[in-house]
This record gives sequence, structure tokens and C-alpha cells, in this order.
Amino acid sequence: MAPPLQSSPHAQRGFGLIEVLVALTILSIGMLGLAAMQLTSLQAARESLDTTIATIMVRDMNERAWAQQDEACKTLLSQWQKDVAQVGGLPSPDGSGEETGNNGLYDLKVTWQGREEPNSEEDASPHVHLVAFLPCKGG
Repeated sequence: MAPPLQSSPHAQRGFGLIEVLVALTILSIGMLGLAAMQLTSLQAARESLDTTIATIMVRDMNERAWAQQDEACKTLLSQWQKDVAQVGGLPSPDGSGEETGNNGLYDLKVTWQGREEPNSEEDASPHVHLVAFLPCKGG
């Protein structure tokens, strides 16, 4: 009968400390990448929400004009601008509207304070812009 195989006392068993540290370093870099992607995702979701709120406000002015065709457009616009300034959810919202000609088309715009620095002067503040026909009375 053969004696059982014995391993030498210097043979490696399991993982060494260096291997564990390298694995933990790689894992932590991956987790940092996931955290950065999550942060970017949350910022994009917030920007999307701001744009949605502003779009609703612009469409609201259009619907007001269709619902109250007897009112003067300037009266509706001034009331709408006050309402936009008080809307919750947008940082420092501002609504503007002006007639683009004598044909009932109005240039409606909602701007708000952005969370990031603008890339150029054209992107000075985020906004939603709509040219719409308002059937209210001119003046």
C-alpha cells in the first residue's frame, strides 16, 4: 500500500494577499464607474422633467387661447406669464410671448435656470420654444 500524498509545506493553497488586493481594486474601479453612470442618469432625468414641465406650460398657453377666444391675446399672455413665474418644479421659470406678424401666430417661449454651465451663448439657458396660432383677439 502506497503512503498518502502529502504536499510540501511551501505549496500554495488558496489566494494570495496580492491577488485579493488586485481583485478588490478592479472591483472598486468598476463600482465607481457604475456610480458615475447613475449620477449622469439622474441628471438627465431631471433635465427631461424640466423640459416636460416647460412644454406643458407652453401648450397651456395655446389651450387657453383656444378656450377663451373672446379674450385679448395680450391679457391672456400677461396672465400666463404670471402663472409660469409661479410654477413649481422649474428653477427660475420665465414665460414670454409675442406676435410674429398680423396673422395670429405667436412666438411662445419658456426659459429656466439651467443646472450646468452653457457651452455657448446660444445655449445660455434651457428653453422650450413654440410658434403657435392663437385664435384670441389681437391687442
